[in-house]
Amino acid sequence: MLSMTCGVKLGCTQTVLDRLRRGRVFAFAMCAFVLVQPHAASAQNFVPPPGDFDARVTVAEICSLGFARRHRRVPYRLRDAVYNRYGLRRGFRRGYVIDHLIPLELGGRNDTANLWPQPRAESKRKDRDENRLHDAVCSGTQSLAGARAEIVRTWRR
Repeated sequence: MLSMTCGVKLGCTQTVLDRLRRGRVFAFAMCAFVLVQPHAASAQNFVPPPGDFDARVTVAEICSLGFARRHRRVPYRLRDAVYNRYGLRRGFRRGYVIDHLIPLELGGRNDTANLWPQPRAESKRKDRDENRLHDAVCSGTQSLAGARAEIVRTWRR
């Protein structure tokens, strides 16, 4: 309710003045708190980790039906560890997904060296790159090592 009071219609300053006139100094402190808290709507782009992959995985395995789905599960404690590593506490994670720098479709691992919080909208663009590279590897037009290097070069700015 307080964050709505500090909202759009009256503006925080006007609301604070009204509250101070009524002797509610607490409102000023809460309104200031609401204004300085980071919001997921202003998603921060984090630098991805160096990337990690399973060198034992072959092109035939990667191109088999359901390979990525069988390896997709990232345990919650690992997700929490990744969010915490990047300073995203619970309650400020909305708008992010835990993403693999080197995707599972290219043999990437579920490891902190390959996972980072990525803004959801950006992850959709990366998914298109992942699918394109996976298709290129499976059709034989690009090597697996080349596809891994390209995804790291493109997304690890």
